[in-house]
Amino acid sequence: MALKSMGVVKNYERIRDFSVAIVGIGGVGVGVCEMLTRCGVGKVLIYDYDTIELANMNRMFYRPEQAGWNKTMAARHYCSELCPDTLFEVHNMDVTLDENRAKFKDTIAHGGIDKKSPVNLILGCVDNWNARQVMEAVCEELQLPFMDAVVTDDAMSGHIQLIVPGRTGGLEAAPVKQQMEKRPGVCAASLPTTDSIIAGLMAQNVLKYLLGFGEVAFMLSYNAVTNDFQTRMTYPDPRKQPPAGDKY
Repeated sequence: MALKSMGVVKNYERIRDFSVAIVGIGGVGVGVCEMLTRCGVGKVLIYDYDTIELANMNRMFYRPEQAGWNKTMAARHYCSELCPDTLFEVHNMDVTLDENRAKFKDTIAHGGIDKKSPVNLILGCVDNWNARQVMEAVCEELQLPFMDAVVTDDAMSGHIQLIVPGRTGGLEAAPVKQQMEKRPGVCAASLPTTDSIIAGLMAQNVLKYLLGFGEVAFMLSYNAVTNDFQTRMTYPDPRKQPPAGDKY
């Protein structure tokens, strides 16, 4: 493999040993799912509850004849043909609903390649603040890393953030929190360019984190108007730290 022979990554073949969960298979999530599949990730768990609409065609790999399909099933159908060695597990569910939270946590806790260990990383690709908080809470409970990716309502900027419980800041440090409420006749702007850039940055950061090469980004922001990229570290909020002597 070229990356290994050129000295960039020493152990790229280990990518087959990792399992990742992707919550949200929209404009960013589909790109992340496709890229990680092409990179040979061992297992991908996919979570979403939405169905495909014709309006999705401008920024997702879904096809017009798939309108009405569950996004989870369509994503597995497409990506499984890209890399037969990658395992897929789909969950057509809304992780924010109380009745789904126990199942969400359990599938994450046993989502590893061996179906006994947890996933190695949870990837959030949603524009729903409640869903992002649920993912952060589950990662806190299971002590798993969580990577969050968000594009702004005007489609002109976005960011990715890696959250490691007890070691980095959480969603309180996120540049984008609340977003436009979805209602009939009103929707946020979307561009396949911005979505693809954020998806690519997330997928690249996933590879670096899992395989231990390069500089992992803990907070990376992109502005499409000014062509500006900014990175910074985040730190735990002392108000969220456990009392002295307690352990997570």
